[in-house]
Amino acid sequence: MKDKKMNITDEELDRDIQNLYLDPEKDPHIELVGDEYFYKIYGKEYYETMKARLFERFKKDEKRK
Repeated sequence: MKDKKMNITDEELDRDIQNLYLDPEKDPHIELVGDEYFYKIYGKEYYETMKARLFERFKKDEKRK
């Protein structure tokens, strides 16, 4: 690598990784959205099913620890 500049995707990746550790109220890049936003994208029934599956997987992962 001749120049030390990061391309835009690297910068975005770095910002996203840093945002994992920031409070969303302190970082303007993180948008807080409610369930209604995802209802529009996935439909209410499918989104609720997805949430339930993720919750079950989370509970299984917590039991392993």
